[in-house]
Amino acid sequence: MASSGIKVPVSGNATILIYLSLFLLLLVFFIVLSAHSVPRDYRMRAVLGSVEHSFPSSDGVARSPREGRGGVGAVAFAKLKLIGDLFETDVAIVKVDQVATGRLMVATMPADELFVDGSSFIRRERMGLLDRIAREIGEQGGVRFDVDFLVAFGPEPAGGVSAKKPPLGDPVARAAAMARALIADHAPPDALSVGIEPGESGTVRFLFSARNPAGGGHVAR
Repeated sequence: MASSGIKVPVSGNATILIYLSLFLLLLVFFIVLSAHSVPRDYRMRAVLGSVEHSFPSSDGVARSPREGRGGVGAVAFAKLKLIGDLFETDVAIVKVDQVATGRLMVATMPADELFVDGSSFIRRERMGLLDRIAREIGEQGGVRFDVDFLVAFGPEPAGGVSAKKPPLGDPVARAAAMARALIADHAPPDALSVGIEPGESGTVRFLFSARNPAGGGHVAR
C-alpha cells in the first residue's frame, strides 16, 4: 500500500525570500571582512605615486632626473635626493624610499633613533638633522617642499616591554614634540604637518613631497 505524502506548495514569494536571505548572508560576510581589514596608508601612497609616475600631469614637476633639466623638475629631484642623503648619513637605522621619483620621498626609522627611549624628548644628537630639515622645506626654486611626520601606533612589538626594554613613548606627544622642534628651527608652519597612523608601535616616518606652488595640493596624496 503506497503511503500518501503531504505536498507543500512552494510559492514564488518563498523562492524570492530564499534568494534574499542568501544575498543578505553574503552582504554580512563582506561587511565583516571589510571591518577586519586595516588600511595601509603607505600602500595607497605608493600606488598613487606609481600611477602619477606612469601618467604624468602638467604640474611642472618632473618624474625623473632626465625631465625638466634646469627647471622645477630638476630642483625637486635634487632636493629630495639631498634630504634622503641627510637621513642615510645621520641615522644609523633608516629606510629611504623614492615612492615617486622627484615627487615623494619617505624615510622610515625606529622612533628611538629620534627620541630618548620611552619618552617624547628628542635626542640631542638629532637636533642638527632637524635643523637641516627645517631649512630644506618650504618654497624654493619655484617648488614647494612639504613634510609630514607620522608616528605609528598599534600592538606592542614582539616580546613586549621588559626590564631591558623601556616602554614606548606616547605617539601624540612625540608628534607634537617634533612639530615644536621643527617650528623652533624656523620651519614654515604651512609646510609642516604631524600626526599618528596605524602601524607597528615604535616606528616613525617622514614624508617629503614636492609640488608646484601654483598647482595646489601635494603631488602624491
